[in-house]
Amino acid sequence: MELRGMTHPKLLALLLLGDGAAVSIERIVEALWDDAPPSTARRQVRNRVASLRRVLKGHGHDPIQTVAQGYRIPSSEAHCDSCEFARRSDRARSHAHAGRLPEAVRAMDDALAVWTGPALMGLTGKVFEASSHRLEESRYAAIESRAAWQLRLGRSDVIIGELSELVAAKPYRQQLLYLYMSALQLSGRAAEALKAYEIHRLRLNEELGIEPGQVLQRLHVSILRDEEPFADSRFPAF
Repeated sequence: MELRGMTHPKLLALLLLGDGAAVSIERIVEALWDDAPPSTARRQVRNRVASLRRVLKGHGHDPIQTVAQGYRIPSSEAHCDSCEFARRSDRARSHAHAGRLPEAVRAMDDALAVWTGPALMGLTGKVFEASSHRLEESRYAAIESRAAWQLRLGRSDVIIGELSELVAAKPYRQQLLYLYMSALQLSGRAAEALKAYEIHRLRLNEELGIEPGQVLQRLHVSILRDEEPFADSRFPAF
């Protein structure tokens, strides 16, 4: 399907990101023009939605509904990568909640396979930057959940390489470092886990003037004492 310029992709993405809820005209105006909308913005939104509908109808189906609050695409009609990722990751967490960790890992692998590049690539503006950040956060949360499940399944060696790369890419994300250090300890590499913690501590101190969070500090102490990680049945909260 060929969408015109940037308006059609932005409109369609915004409605799909609504996850079935109504998206107000004010929200659409903000997404299209940031802080500098024209005086005709509301009328232009109606015209551009009508234009998008004509394109969709030309390809056989227009899922956009007009409601009192604005416009929406029902969840049952939302076919997009972020929607599919959400459905698959919810399925994975349902398996984990029921204690089916191997099934949970496989389901989360399927969810993460949906990602083929940065979220909302090419869509600019504050609204889409915020949505992109939210989607990226959900991706990292999924990666962390999968890693925690794999550790509990005794698969620490399998995930050390991936976690090492992720920690390098996201050095301030303490959940990733916690998992990486735990994987190293479980693989008999406690010295490397302690070194990773020290690198993180020095970075925080030099760049932000703070210390690692209490959860990481407790893990550091437990490694020094050669205690078993993951004493709790749940992933620690940060």
